[in-house]
Amino acid sequence: MTEEYDGTIWLTVPDALKYLRVSKTTLYMLMKDGRLPFYYVKGTHQRRVKRADLDNLMILGTGDEIDED
Repeated sequence: MTEEYDGTIWLTVPDALKYLRVSKTTLYMLMKDGRLPFYYVKGTHQRRVKRADLDNLMILGTGDEIDED
């Protein structure tokens, strides 16, 4: 479920997985190594991430990185 508060768009872990189209393992690795900040809902273990932080994970690729099959 996507939530917006004060102009910040918050996503649940399942929504973040869908948004980035990555595995749960990859998302948790990004959180664990500090590349993806996350927040807890106070008094719970429910995590939320900012959509802007997910967008910041993306970098521009180059043509040299494309493999032809």
